[in-house]
Amino acid sequence: MSRCLVCVIYDGIYHSVFAGQVLVPLLKRLELDNNLWVCLVSFEKKLYSPEQLRGVIGFHPRLTVVIVKRYSFWGAYSLLPAVFRLRKILKSIGTYSITARGPLAGWIVRHAINRKLCTEIIIQSRGLVAEEYRYAHRGARGISRLIHALRARWYYGVERSVYGVPIEGVLFSIEVVSAALQDYLVGHFGTKNSWCTQAEFDVPARIEKNLVAAWRASVRSQLGIDLQTSVYCFTGAAKSWQCPELIADYFGQLQKKNRAIFFLVLTSDVEKFSALLGEVLLPKSYIVLTVNYQEIYRYLSAADVGIILREPGMVSWIARPVKAMEYEAVGLKVIHNNTVDWLIKRFGKIIIEP
Repeated sequence: MSRCLVCVIYDGIYHSVFAGQVLVPLLKRLELDNNLWVCLVSFEKKLYSPEQLRGVIGFHPRLTVVIVKRYSFWGAYSLLPAVFRLRKILKSIGTYSITARGPLAGWIVRHAINRKLCTEIIIQSRGLVAEEYRYAHRGARGISRLIHALRARWYYGVERSVYGVPIEGVLFSIEVVSAALQDYLVGHFGTKNSWCTQAEFDVPARIEKNLVAAWRASVRSQLGIDLQTSVYCFTGAAKSWQCPELIADYFGQLQKKNRAIFFLVLTSDVEKFSALLGEVLLPKSYIVLTVNYQEIYRYLSAADVGIILREPGMVSWIARPVKAMEYEAVGLKVIHNNTVDWLIKRFGKIIIEP
C-alpha cells in the first residue's frame, strides 16, 4: 500500500540549495521505499511551465510537483492564502505525513493540516529567518529602516509560534542542522529539546576515492591544471554573508606566499568574482565557472582545499554550511575562520594563514 509524503517549501525550486538539500534527499527516499509517493508543494513568486519544471526537477513517476503562487510577506496573516491553497491540495491526498522546510512553510502547514489525516509533521529548521533578514538589511536608513525592523519582528513572531508551540494530536518534531541552532531555538523560542532531532538524511554521502581521482584527472585536463598543482576552491554566491571580498583577499594573500597555487571558484555570480579576483590575482592563476549541480562534485574533485569564510555573528554561528559538506564528500581539506560552531566541532579550530 502506497504512502504519501508531502514536502512543503517556501524558498523556491531555484534556490541555490534546492537540488542538493531538497530534491536529492526526496529522490533518495523514493529509491529506498518503493511504496512511497512524494508530493512536493513549492510556493513561488512566479509560476513555471511543465518544461521549466522538468529542467530543474526532472521526472520521477512517484514524484508530483505542485507550484503555488507566493505573495509578499507582511506578517503571519499574509500567509493565509497559502494556507487555504495547501488545505485544498491536502484534501485531495488522503492520509499523509508532511515535512515543512523553514518557519514560513511550517506556519502554513500548522494551519492547513487535517489532524485526522496527517500522521506526522517534521519542521526543518535550517537557519534563523528574522536574524538573516536583519543582517541583510542592516544598512537601511530612514523609513526603510523602520519598515525592515517591523518585518523582522513579524518573522520573529512566526518563528516563535512555529518552534515554540507543539502540534497536539500529531507526531511532531523539529529537525535542526546544528547543536548551536537547537540551543538558540530552546533559548529564544521555548523549544523543548525533546522535540528536536539532528538532520542527517540530507548530508551528502562520501564519494568513492577512485571516482574522485578519475574526476580530478578529467577536470584538471579540461581546465589545463597540472596534476601536481595545489588548487584552492570556493563554491558559493557573492552574497555578503559569504564574504566574497574576504575570499578574494585571502586568495590574494595566499598567492603572495606561493605563486604556484591555482584558484577555482564555482559560482552563479561569475562577473562579481571575476572582477574581485582580477584585482588581486595574477592572470591565468584562477578560473571562475558556473556549473550545474549535477556536475558540482566532479569539479570539486579537481581541488585540494575548500574555503568557507563567514562574518562573525549568530547567523553564521548556528549554520551548517552546505558547501562544507560538499567539500567533505570529495575529501577536500576544509579551511574556515572559526565563525561557525558546526565547522569548529567537525574540523577543529583553524589558524588562518596568512
